[in-house]
Amino acid sequence: MKLILLKIMLNPEKRKSDTAAHFRALVFFCLCATFFNACAPKVSFQIERPPVQQVENINYIEIGNFEIVSGQIKLPSAVESGSNSSLWTSKNLLKPTISKFTAKKSVPILIADLVRAALVHELSLQSPYQLINTTGEETGFSGVLPDPGKVAVLHGKVKYVEQIFESEENLPYFTNIKNKGATLEQSLLASAVSMGAEASGAGFLIATPYVEQIAALEVEFSLLRKSDGENVIPPQNFRTFFVRKWGGAPETSHLAIQIKNAVLKNYQQNETLSESFLSRIDRAGLSFTNPTEYFARGFNLRQNAHVPQTSLDLKITLGRQVARKYVKQISPYHETAELLVEDGNSVAVTLIRGNAYQEAIAFIQGMNERTAADEYNLGLAYEAGGEISQARKHYKLALKQDGNNEVIKAAVNRTQI
Repeated sequence: MKLILLKIMLNPEKRKSDTAAHFRALVFFCLCATFFNACAPKVSFQIERPPVQQVENINYIEIGNFEIVSGQIKLPSAVESGSNSSLWTSKNLLKPTISKFTAKKSVPILIADLVRAALVHELSLQSPYQLINTTGEETGFSGVLPDPGKVAVLHGKVKYVEQIFESEENLPYFTNIKNKGATLEQSLLASAVSMGAEASGAGFLIATPYVEQIAALEVEFSLLRKSDGENVIPPQNFRTFFVRKWGGAPETSHLAIQIKNAVLKNYQQNETLSESFLSRIDRAGLSFTNPTEYFARGFNLRQNAHVPQTSLDLKITLGRQVARKYVKQISPYHETAELLVEDGNSVAVTLIRGNAYQEAIAFIQGMNERTAADEYNLGLAYEAGGEISQARKHYKLALKQDGNNEVIKAAVNRTQI
């Protein structure tokens, strides 16, 4: 044994190979740990949330009058408290500059009709109410008239501003003559020099066209009981904004930079594929039901995010955003949430991960003893089914057993009513 150890100590190559083997084992262990952490049992839930406002004794909603009104649209809250003078100080402002949104009654009534249509669409998808008189016209009712005390009439006052700028601005360009005999390194160096020169403002100034769309929509919703005209819930205002530029310099804008940044951060971050996917489904359906209209409206042409929206598309998009926000106030709604499943009973975990929430509830409730993880998972199953008060009850029971668990603490905070 001494002889073997002596040989290893005297053999530096052997020591190097052992060190390398240990290093490889350590790296492999770290990779495995990272992999298992990445594969934590996080599940994407379609959770039903209760309405933000408490609506009592209302079974029917009648779509009332949606009218265009004039007035100032409040700026995004991120810039409301800022100094107005600071909105004009950026060198990237184009003329004319927009630092406020003033709606006028001269806006076509179309936007009010689109907001009403979007509202009917959202309510018909997931609300528990029966919708009546969805056109907003007094056409009467067929059959038995509902009790006016259980009918709420929904009205809206719409403010809308839209401006589209089509112009050009001078941008610096640097001429770069390429030599086919140049090496790859030389070509890359020449391109880098050209881009650096253009960024610094050197080179030839060339008029470059651009299009910029800016829009703001604000709607004041009123939900009144039909029997006495009293507010079912207080009137509420919801706003949304849009700004996008095609062509020209990406850093310049007609909209004050602070406002533009607030709009991009707070109102256009959620431009996901879901809305465009639904739009594609609608268009595909139109291709079967009314092919003539499908081709007439150009839906057969390829759509590209780099092509400016039409005025109608922009109004539809903003109308849907505002309608979706308001429906959450008066109706249960669904949202997708990425939540962690705790390592409790394996059968319950499998049921939850398979979206079998009612089966998981029945199984966990039948257990003789429940750990903190089991109580948490039971709350998770209730939350996924929209039973928030029950979910919070079991989250709190789990927290009593495991008071230092950050996942359970987050669940308790998330389900505050």
